[in-house]
Order: sequence, then C-alpha cells, then structure tokens
Amino acid sequence: MEEENLNLSWEIRVSEGRAGTDPEAPDWEVAELENGVVKKNEDIYDNLTYAEAQQIAGMWTKKKEDAGV
Repeated sequence: MEEENLNLSWEIRVSEGRAGTDPEAPDWEVAELENGVVKKNEDIYDNLTYAEAQQIAGMWTKKKEDAGV
C-alpha cells in the first residue's frame, strides 16, 4: 500500500454562529485541513481570540516545516 501524498494546512476562521468582528473576542477557530478538507471535527480548535488562532496556526505550520513535511 502506497502512502497518500498528504498536504496539511491550517485555516483561521470565524466559529459558526459568532460575529468575528472583535479580534479580542473568543470567536475564532483553527481548522486542520488535509488536502483542503477538515477530516475530523476533533481537529478544529475553537474559542480562541484572533491572536491565539494566529499563534496556533503559526506554531503548527512551523512544526510541519521543521519536520520537512
């Protein structure tokens, strides 16, 4: 069995039902995308401020780059 060519990325977005107008409000989430699609709801981290969401997405992106994936 060949390993699938997996492209991981992270998307910062407004949580469903939230306004997303205040970057300090916990209206934001980070979703892990596999080939552009959320495969598991467990891979969505919510109740974040915009700054927290940026920090998490940046950290995961850096870990991916450091791993050479």
